[in-house]
Amino acid sequence: MKKLLFLFISFIIINSAKAQTRGADVPDLDKIEVEAHIGAKYTSNTEYIYMAVEKDPRFPGGPDKFYTYIRQNVQYPPDILKKGTEGKVFITFAVEKDGSLSNISVLRGVSPDMDGEVVRVVGNSPKWLPGIQDEKIVRVQTSMAINFKSPVQASSIDQEPQFPGGIEDFYNFIKMNLRYPNIDKQKGTQGKVFVSFVVDRDGSLTDIKVVKSLSRETDAEAIRLIQSSPKWTPGMQNGKAVRVQYTAPVIFSLQD
Repeated sequence: MKKLLFLFISFIIINSAKAQTRGADVPDLDKIEVEAHIGAKYTSNTEYIYMAVEKDPRFPGGPDKFYTYIRQNVQYPPDILKKGTEGKVFITFAVEKDGSLSNISVLRGVSPDMDGEVVRVVGNSPKWLPGIQDEKIVRVQTSMAINFKSPVQASSIDQEPQFPGGIEDFYNFIKMNLRYPNIDKQKGTQGKVFVSFVVDRDGSLTDIKVVKSLSRETDAEAIRLIQSSPKWTPGMQNGKAVRVQYTAPVIFSLQD
């Protein structure tokens, strides 16, 4: 049993009054009007917050790593997914001197669920490298947009992602490498753990999550198995490799 979802998540970083697209293969986003500030402004804690600096704050590893963090952690709210709602959530936040993010707020939202998901992901971000102005670490206000595009149905994917050798080889890989947890053997626990993951454009598997659990130990083993999988052949749409969400069962059977 499997279900394919196709999720595009894109973002832009906006500083001062100009927008720049960051990260590879990110589609262009609509322009957002941002009030231009030259220099800085005071905030409630009486400390300057800069809108433009000599050296912008950066996510660890750079924009591409931030793009990867966003796309691996943003989850399309289930109710919104069913409705096929899509759009861009524009958000602003301050990168503090210690790299933490504060004052996270939505500038323009799509729905409470989507807006809340964006705030959650940005709020959980690792610390950034702070901005620099006049050779000093300063607070910097940053804005970005996260784009939710309604996933296409499996039938509209020109070519589904595939494990090397095909689906039968995938299940053989699972069977050959599965380590049945001892505690579950003793309890006689049997069943299926359904795991969701994204087959990325380069065939690697990301965003691995259990969507239907059996036990804590079997869930952890199912995730380990998927993480150890060799690269897949990516899905294709209109002649281009695309990211495809895939769900597969990992079977735990004492009869095998």
